[in-house]
Amino acid sequence: MKRVLRGSRGTLIRVVLVSLLALGAFSAGRLTHSNTGVLDEAEASISQYSNKGATSDLLRRAAIEGMLRASGDRWSSYYGVIEVGAFDQSLAGRYTGVGLWLRTGKGGGVEVASVVGASPAERAGVLAGDSIVTAQGVDVSSASVPVVSALLRGDANSQVQVTVVRSGENIDFMLPRFTVTSNDVTADSLKNGVLVIRINAFTRGVGNEVSDILAKSGHQGGVVLDLRDNPGGLIEEAVAVVGAFVSGGVVVSYERRGQESVVLDAAEGSKEDGSLAVVVNGQSASASEIVAAALQDRNRAVIVGIKTFGKGTVQEPQLLSDGSTIQLSVGRYRTPSGRYLEGAGVQPDVISPSSKSIARAVSIVTSLNTIAGPGGKG
Repeated sequence: MKRVLRGSRGTLIRVVLVSLLALGAFSAGRLTHSNTGVLDEAEASISQYSNKGATSDLLRRAAIEGMLRASGDRWSSYYGVIEVGAFDQSLAGRYTGVGLWLRTGKGGGVEVASVVGASPAERAGVLAGDSIVTAQGVDVSSASVPVVSALLRGDANSQVQVTVVRSGENIDFMLPRFTVTSNDVTADSLKNGVLVIRINAFTRGVGNEVSDILAKSGHQGGVVLDLRDNPGGLIEEAVAVVGAFVSGGVVVSYERRGQESVVLDAAEGSKEDGSLAVVVNGQSASASEIVAAALQDRNRAVIVGIKTFGKGTVQEPQLLSDGSTIQLSVGRYRTPSGRYLEGAGVQPDVISPSSKSIARAVSIVTSLNTIAGPGGKG
């Protein structure tokens, strides 16, 4: 079993968790020379003789995405060289687009996972769960997330036409593109001393931001961590956020086929020890579910809201020889108590509709803080 510890102040000890496999290593033992030859022959024949004029690049992409679909893995995706850079920018919290986080739909295609606050998409009325069927005049009803993302991006101040399906109805939007600088962590200190921290996505630096807020706020009434509509993000940032509330111990683990399990631990040290509630809803996914489940399993927080989305697979990038990447599902996350999140999600301790869950959570931490005394200490 491989254990990975976090350093102090939310800085992850740099342990390589992900092997970036070259194309030769990725295909070794899977494609024989003759099979590779057949694929090359098919590509050459189609690109040379098809009256549709398909390019080699287009055919290669279609072949790779077809293999991923055939694997039955909803969450795996292929990113071209340019798309890899755009994906990295989104995880850094700065990119030019319309303000949408996307995911693969249950029946294929692409749907909205989350909408960035104060973005053109939010102002226009795009909602989480909307299925995108056209973008820039292109039918994307069966397209992949990277393809749709590329169509939505472009020069700042330009516009993109988007059609979504919501409850069986087509809705058209004309969305202006802008430079998105995600402010993914915000905080509000209430009059009763409760600190409400909202995390929109687990982009780079979120763990340190949460730790800084906790250290500087001077709150006395407990903490509410709002993860509603949070689509996930970087696993190391999720581990860092959990580590702001617990000292050491397991946050999450996973196993890859034929390899030892990997266990991600919180850092040891002084932590926020006041009363804590975590608010979730049906759009809380992936890294946000890891945070909620870890704090629940370790009896550190009361989970409030409705059952989460249920995305609990481990994606690792497989680097191809041309610089493109396959984000491939290689395992399933397990919570500290051994639960799988994939398909199951996190069941809240206290059920509450999304519109009332923050107020309910504030009431809970206030009551817990009153019982425990100032600062939540017994």
